[in-house]
Amino acid sequence: MKARERLVLAEHAHHLLRLARAGERVFREHTDYVHGARLLLELAAEHGIAIHAWCLLPDRLHVLATPPARARDLSVFMKALSCRLALRHRERYRAPSPWRRRYHASPVEPGQWVLATMCFIERLPIDHGLAVAAYHYPHSSYRTRLGKTDHYTLHDPPEYGRLGDTIEERAAAYRRYLKEGQDHREARAIATAVRRNRLTGSPRFVKEVYLRYGVLYINRGPGRPRKRRRLTPRHGNPG
Repeated sequence: MKARERLVLAEHAHHLLRLARAGERVFREHTDYVHGARLLLELAAEHGIAIHAWCLLPDRLHVLATPPARARDLSVFMKALSCRLALRHRERYRAPSPWRRRYHASPVEPGQWVLATMCFIERLPIDHGLAVAAYHYPHSSYRTRLGKTDHYTLHDPPEYGRLGDTIEERAAAYRRYLKEGQDHREARAIATAVRRNRLTGSPRFVKEVYLRYGVLYINRGPGRPRKRRRLTPRHGNPG
């Protein structure tokens, strides 16, 4: 994969994926996960990256984040995070970097697709058989989203903020959303988009990006995520 195949858009949410090489594990022990989560949040603050959701799995990490006005800051953040985690891996386990050569990035269409991608990321422990419920997995942003940690370290996107007036109201609406599960076509579209460095969103979003930036990044999949009746925002439709 060539770096130029990755599209990064300023002030858009991006689904970021960093994979280990086949058979490698980045996070082997509990302390690896704790260090990884702390490092992710510290570097995001240092580079001005807004973190909306994240999940650390044994051989990969997923992040939903928005860069500031300079889109390149997202790549600088991912490079710093990957290098620091690889350094710890080498020092702790006397092993070379576990990462594949490059990370993956998928700009996400504002609106319902942002919520769908948040749900996709925080459901990963369930889908990978690591937990029976998202709440039971400590190495993701889900517990923070529910207000169950000492500090609220997430930057809620506007789509999430419209779910309620307080952290508790937003968490209750989002908890129902995640509990209902995700349509398999929707999940497949999100997974395919990030693996191929394509856009996550509708054909309309693809057209808008093409008209503005002159590039065509098509991801074949459903037109938009399905909406749950109980997730209708209090202050209007985010989609």
